[in-house]
Amino acid sequence: MLVMSCRCDIADILLEMDRILRPEGTVIIRDDVDVVIKIKSFTDGMRWESQVVDHEDGPLQTEKLLLAVKTYWTADDISQKESGDIS
Repeated sequence: MLVMSCRCDIADILLEMDRILRPEGTVIIRDDVDVVIKIKSFTDGMRWESQVVDHEDGPLQTEKLLLAVKTYWTADDISQKESGDIS
């Protein structure tokens, strides 16, 4: 039996999800904690609100959940916040 391991780059998948999702769209990702933490670093960089939560069987499980919500933002909002124009 031939087993091929063709993995997609997670950054490419997340960028496509960002393109498809509307603002306030939610994604739930379930995987091992190391993968979830890596994905969270990407979602934080994409200005999504995200948090890692424990598996339903408890915190000792290696599998975790990532809850991520795409936020609505514009470049003008970011530049105004940095200059202190918006409180």
